[in-house]
Amino acid sequence: MTQSASFQMVAVAGDEDTRQMLAAVARQVGLPGAQISEGGASAALSLVRSGQPPELLVVDLADSPDPILDIRALLSATSGATAVIALGVINDVRLYRALIDAGARDYLVKPVTAEGILSALASVLESRNASASATPVSATAVSRSSRTVALIGARGGVGVTSLALSVGWDVAGQGRKTVVLDLDLHFGSAALSLDLEPGRGLKEILTNPDRVDGLLIDAAAGRAGEHLRILSAEEPLEDALELQPAGLAALLDALRPSAELVVIDVPRTLGPMSRQVLQTADLLAIVTDLSLPAMRDSQRLISLVRSLRGEAPLLLIANRVGGVGGEVSQADFERAVGAKINQVVRFDRAAAIAAAESAKPLIAAAKTPATVAALKAVSKSLSGEVAAPAGKAEATSWLRRLLTS
Repeated sequence: MTQSASFQMVAVAGDEDTRQMLAAVARQVGLPGAQISEGGASAALSLVRSGQPPELLVVDLADSPDPILDIRALLSATSGATAVIALGVINDVRLYRALIDAGARDYLVKPVTAEGILSALASVLESRNASASATPVSATAVSRSSRTVALIGARGGVGVTSLALSVGWDVAGQGRKTVVLDLDLHFGSAALSLDLEPGRGLKEILTNPDRVDGLLIDAAAGRAGEHLRILSAEEPLEDALELQPAGLAALLDALRPSAELVVIDVPRTLGPMSRQVLQTADLLAIVTDLSLPAMRDSQRLISLVRSLRGEAPLLLIANRVGGVGGEVSQADFERAVGAKINQVVRFDRAAAIAAAESAKPLIAAAKTPATVAALKAVSKSLSGEVAAPAGKAEATSWLRRLLTS
């Protein structure tokens, strides 16, 4: 965002998840100097009174006894020079209208999503530019120069790594600089699948965010072509890994100038770092087969993702279809999880064998046109070449849906 160099943003939020989201968005749109603090309306009021009022203030009103009064106090303290975006937990159109009437620029219901913050920020910048007789900034203009997509499996063995590598390979083949990041530091197989030596620096990067730089990343990454890098590890099983979101945020920050697409292979352990990815990735895909256990866990993952991201775009990809015993039909699967399957990749045994023998991604080893076409469709959806469907999912019992269908 070229117009953000002098733009000042202050944010005050009561919970760590929201602060991480706001910090990630600020970095992604070119506001590394944004001030993110803990607290609520009173803390925000103290901040704006102690110095020059910022151009944007994001304030968490979740614990405010009188949100309207707090908004008016904040605007009075800034003499109307600050655009205020309010956050809260009450989803009520009357409260929204009252806050807007009081002078708030927008009101977002927690848990906030990156898309919601970006949209609100775009509106603020558009008004700022319009008042300066400049070209308005759209939500697209506020988007990142680098795209981060994440894939997580509904269960083990559904082919997440295979799809991640195929997407990375396909996009890199178009001349776009791409990184595949395998966050399973104990059992990840991204490097192994391409017969690359696992990197030795990924753990260091993720545990020491202050030390992250381009040289350390280059040393940790394996190269799978001119435009494709693989970041993975093979840490001893005896080592307990306590990886925190700050390390991942620093890594993605460092990758942003040099990678147009970062494909993240997310482990199913769902620790703090995995949850951060689920919450902040530009696009998230759940990969599943059509087995009964995967149906149950797809529904559970969809419910979790919706609690973290609201109605942000989410892809549901059915992989290795026809290759698992006891599959349910696609229609029954969709009814059970409450979401449509966006992409289907059928099981291609010959391609899987060829990929393993040649140490190439499935998309490079496949000879069947249908398999190649399906993998390219997944690649286009994830890389942003085509719009990703929203695919709204209802958080109801998967078993009850199945029994009553």
